[in-house]
Amino acid sequence: MTQDQLAANSDIDSSNIRAYEAGRAMPSIPTLIRIASALRVSPGYLLDGLTVDMFPVAAVDGRRRSG
Repeated sequence: MTQDQLAANSDIDSSNIRAYEAGRAMPSIPTLIRIASALRVSPGYLLDGLTVDMFPVAAVDGRRRSG
């Protein structure tokens, strides 16, 4: 399936699909579910093998508490 086909099947703009694939943007959970549905896989399949280390946190992140 091409990016344009995935965009059409998931009703997500093709520029967003390209950004997700290139790692320039992170899809929301509802968007991830729509992509998984269009691909006919479970959302978990798309997340399999991901670890927290794959997503760097900015040096100053107010959401995290220091030690």
